[in-house]
Amino acid sequence: MDIKEKIEEIIELVKDKLNLGPKQVIGVDIGLHSVKVAEVTPTADGGFKLVRYASVRLPEASLIEDEIQKEEEIIEALRQALQNAKITQKQACMGLAGPNTIARRLQLVGGSEEDIRDQVNWEAEQYLPFGIYESSVAFHVIGENEGGGVDVIVGAARNDVISSFKDVLSGADLKVKIIDLSVLAVINVFELTAKVLKIDLSLSNIIIDLGAQKTHFAIFKNNTVVFTKEMNIGCVMITEEIQRQLGVNYEEAEDLKITGDENGNLPEEILEIVDSVVESFFSEIKKTIDFYVTSTQDDSLSSCYVTGGGALIPGLIEGLEALLGVTVSVLNPFDKITYDSKKFSPEEINEIAYKGVAALGLAMRQRK
Repeated sequence: MDIKEKIEEIIELVKDKLNLGPKQVIGVDIGLHSVKVAEVTPTADGGFKLVRYASVRLPEASLIEDEIQKEEEIIEALRQALQNAKITQKQACMGLAGPNTIARRLQLVGGSEEDIRDQVNWEAEQYLPFGIYESSVAFHVIGENEGGGVDVIVGAARNDVISSFKDVLSGADLKVKIIDLSVLAVINVFELTAKVLKIDLSLSNIIIDLGAQKTHFAIFKNNTVVFTKEMNIGCVMITEEIQRQLGVNYEEAEDLKITGDENGNLPEEILEIVDSVVESFFSEIKKTIDFYVTSTQDDSLSSCYVTGGGALIPGLIEGLEALLGVTVSVLNPFDKITYDSKKFSPEEINEIAYKGVAALGLAMRQRK
């Protein structure tokens, strides 16, 4: 590190200590298929405006689960995304997901902040799928519960996973100021749009983020997250099965999955593959809801909102409605987030609405 870089690092440390500099951060979502970056600004009505956004495809197997396999390729994709979006902001909110992260709601006895922290650490040791001493744990107190204690949302991630993702952002000259879980970022967007759609948040609302490798399932009730689960099922399973059965490459299989043939129709063999994977998805959703209802006695499910590239799968929305018995809608961030139609085409906005929700939710976070 030369003298100039050292001085810049000291200046950044001083700014952090004195809470100087911009409060806004850019959202960075690194997924199985692509890197997405977003920059938003708050609006006077309590919403946000999308200022910049870009998505860049990743080479196959750049990321497996939440383990980085091709660091240089991901760094290059992130640099390209920042360049394409013309983002100059360096402070970032980084999203994490996968088996080495967890989000859970806990009911605790309460007490001082130190008492609550001790309780969180003790409880976390009981359910974390990884050692508490090799992870970072954060919590947010929601409020008092009926038992006289407090409800908290706890998020945790393995330190080595955090470090590897921070290294990627650092390689693209970004400074990680906030680390969030992608599932909570999606819920940030749901809360924002709920105000416009007049969703009854006293009832249980399901949010499903159907990604390439994983599906995040959450239930939001009484203005808070009451249940989350990550499912090992995603729409990449359809792609892989199309590759195997039809002998096509990854890109061709992806195209067949969504757009079909030259007339936009899905061939019969593709429909059969899609149906078989979707049935597995429905089975997992039903088991998860049955578990939630049985363990909580909560039968107030009122609506379901779906996001992620998997929401584009033909027949998914209709099948979920039949399974759940409630209205299922696509979570549209642009019900509340505005944008300049001269900067973003309808096709771009549609792409972001399905696949960029986590990046938007991350960008909505602010430095304290």
